Amino acid sequence: MEFKEYLKQKHLLKKDEKKLKEISIDQYINRLASMRQNGIYNEENQMDSTLEQKVQERYKDWKTYLKTINHYLASKKY
Repeated sequence: MEFKEYLKQKHLLKKDEKKLKEISIDQYINRLASMRQNGIYNEENQMDSTLEQKVQERYKDWKTYLKTINHYLASKKY
C-alpha cells in the first residue's frame, strides 16, 4: 500500500488510531521526503539506534520524524 493511502486508512486498519486530516497526511509525506533528501532515511526495513540518532541530531522535533518512519514501515506491511 502506498504511504499516502496508508495514512488515509490507518484508522480503519489499526485499532485506536485516529483519522488524519489531509494537512497532516501532507506533513508526514513531506517529512519522509526531507529525511530521504538529507540522506537520513535510506529505505531501512526497521528502526535501529543509528537511524534514531541521525534523526535526533538533525531535527529539533525528532519524535515526530521517528513517528513518520514508524508509520512508513507499517505501511509497507499492507
